[in-house]
Amino acid sequence: MATPRRIITVYLTTTALYTLATSMIWGINTLFLMDAGLDIFQVMLVNASFTVGMVLFEVPTGVVADTLGRRISFLYCIAIIFLSTLVYLAAAEFGWGIWPFAGASVLLGLGFTFYTGAVEAWLVDALEHTGYSGKRERVFAAGQIVFSSAMLVGTVGGGLLGQLDLSLPYVVRASVLIPAFLVVAVFMEDHGFQSRPIKASSFGSEARRIFLDGVQYGWHNGVIRFCILASFVEGLFFIFGWYSWQRYFLDLLARELVWVAGIVSALFALSNIAGNTLVPWAVRALRGRSPAFLLAWGAGGQAFAVLAAGVLGLAVSPSGRGVPVFTVDFSDFADIFG
Repeated sequence: MATPRRIITVYLTTTALYTLATSMIWGINTLFLMDAGLDIFQVMLVNASFTVGMVLFEVPTGVVADTLGRRISFLYCIAIIFLSTLVYLAAAEFGWGIWPFAGASVLLGLGFTFYTGAVEAWLVDALEHTGYSGKRERVFAAGQIVFSSAMLVGTVGGGLLGQLDLSLPYVVRASVLIPAFLVVAVFMEDHGFQSRPIKASSFGSEARRIFLDGVQYGWHNGVIRFCILASFVEGLFFIFGWYSWQRYFLDLLARELVWVAGIVSALFALSNIAGNTLVPWAVRALRGRSPAFLLAWGAGGQAFAVLAAGVLGLAVSPSGRGVPVFTVDFSDFADIFG
């Protein structure tokens, strides 16, 4: 029998397993790709392929979640990430080069779009169906803490395993995705949602409806539009910064301490936990001010931290000129496309 407690337990359990699995490679992904023979420019192309996949498939996968159901969407997500992880391992093992990595990254983007929004929608529908009378914000906050905690364990564990062999975090990721798939398949039911089959003739209209709903309830809402633009700017940095600082910090150390990359990512997770814990206090302390004020302070703090990392890098670099990991030799274009 479905109860609010059971629903919340399933939500937190699946969040923990899924995040633990996916975060295993977050701290060492760039190091893995460079160890497989890619340079930093090619690594960024591979990561850009992931973003392309996210953009292309966000709306179509939303159709799947809104018709076949959120549980099916999550199962597709796990299965596709599992497959793309195996392709990563094979491409590194057999030296296939950049294009299989790029293709696997597009698949990863597809997998993650099956997840985004679907699990949260499942939780809201299921809690409403079971008569949950508590505050949903507390459940989502608990989910964020579980997410950050699992990310903490995953990134540290991935860094330690990567110190032994950079392929091990990918093997563990694939292994943990198996129980995650089983938990979702057995315990996650679409309560409060009526699934319906997808018809090829109506797929286009369904996709158009989801897109227009996103524009109406997202872009046309001033607060949400601000959050979208802020997230876009933040994402522009993190798609580059997150994956480039792994090599950057190791070059600053002048030692191949792979576990350090995991620790850096874990510190990021800890800051997420601290931030989510401080939000209620900050909202009370800033009563009467716009939420944009709090977001602006957060963005300013991030910008200061990024600048500090760059300035400190210049200070501790043996050459005094920083670490030249971002230099692009434009002959790379000829190597890739020729």
